[in-house]
Amino acid sequence: MIQARITDRAVLAARSPSELAMYLRAKAWAIRERDRGGIIWVKVIGSDEFEVLQPHDSALRDYPSRVRDLLSVLASAEDRSELDVLADITDVSMDVHSIRTFPADHGPGLIGLDDGVQAYESLRSLVVAAAYAVSSEQPRAVQPARKPAEVLRFLREVAIGAPVEGSFVLSVHTPIPPRLSGQPSLFDDDVSDALEPAEPFERRVSLKLYDAVRAANDAANDALISSNGLDAFTDAVPRGISANLCEALVGLGGEAGHPFELTMRLAIARPLRARALLEPIRFRRDHLPVLASAAQELRERVADEGVLIVGNVVRLHREGVGSGEISVAGTIEGEDRLRRVWMPLGDGDYTQATRAHQEMRSVTVRGDLVRRGTRLYLTNPSAFQVVADRDE
Repeated sequence: MIQARITDRAVLAARSPSELAMYLRAKAWAIRERDRGGIIWVKVIGSDEFEVLQPHDSALRDYPSRVRDLLSVLASAEDRSELDVLADITDVSMDVHSIRTFPADHGPGLIGLDDGVQAYESLRSLVVAAAYAVSSEQPRAVQPARKPAEVLRFLREVAIGAPVEGSFVLSVHTPIPPRLSGQPSLFDDDVSDALEPAEPFERRVSLKLYDAVRAANDAANDALISSNGLDAFTDAVPRGISANLCEALVGLGGEAGHPFELTMRLAIARPLRARALLEPIRFRRDHLPVLASAAQELRERVADEGVLIVGNVVRLHREGVGSGEISVAGTIEGEDRLRRVWMPLGDGDYTQATRAHQEMRSVTVRGDLVRRGTRLYLTNPSAFQVVADRDE
């Protein structure tokens, strides 16, 4: 255990009195007395009694020093490092999901550049998939590229933690409203433990993320021993499994497909009604091809409805006159990477597509996106338009 002492005044000053109070109360410390200088908390551990002074005004000139003393006592009482205690105080009102990857070709705390970028993108996709599953009234095996405003607002609240050693660890931190009835003072002894009737959206997303990842892990294990492997994935769609979530999990393994582990730590300030067993979820190398196949089959079976495609016509084909088929190289709404999408068009739209191809103009079209083998197809295309030049 690293016995580092934290002396950075800016770091110490950043911890608010409410964070300190919520942590102490959650750890079963009791208030003995209070005065103008602060609040004295005590706790008996074995035959020892510990006492800390918690400042209640962060504007005090010696506030960082008082937090420094409090942190030292907590580390001694809990037999933990000050770094770990401070991290828990910082996250006292946050649910934290950590992804520990195990890249075989790098030392602790390192990951390949491409794999690292992909891991962060996949982590965001994982959070988006869980948030959409909570926001949507109907579970969907393939989630639409266009996300509801509620999901986009939620993403702006979520933060990414700094990587830590121990293989390569990424973390997402979700602010969770404290569970307080009537919002009494955090420093009162008679704070009510009455629980709110429903969990807030942020906590429901946290739990959905964990449950959906657990369901994907169970489904991958079943698929490895069953001839009807996809059924385990489709049956678990109500738990949050989707093609989007499976693809995000595959991305966390990087190009090399290295194993990884997900853990969840709930905000101390908002405990669950019932104690939840949140064991780490471990994905092996052989899980990742199964997840990739499940995502592809789900996309082939279920269309992504109402997708907007923006791009350039790169291929035209029809027999004689009438309807024909084109392919567009462009982007799908909600994504950045370039895709090639095939689609059928009626006579009028095909004529417009031909003109756009000749004049090198972009086009837009909306429809239902499906995957057939290695190709993407847009079915039921509508609202086909040639994008006008700026001069026009």
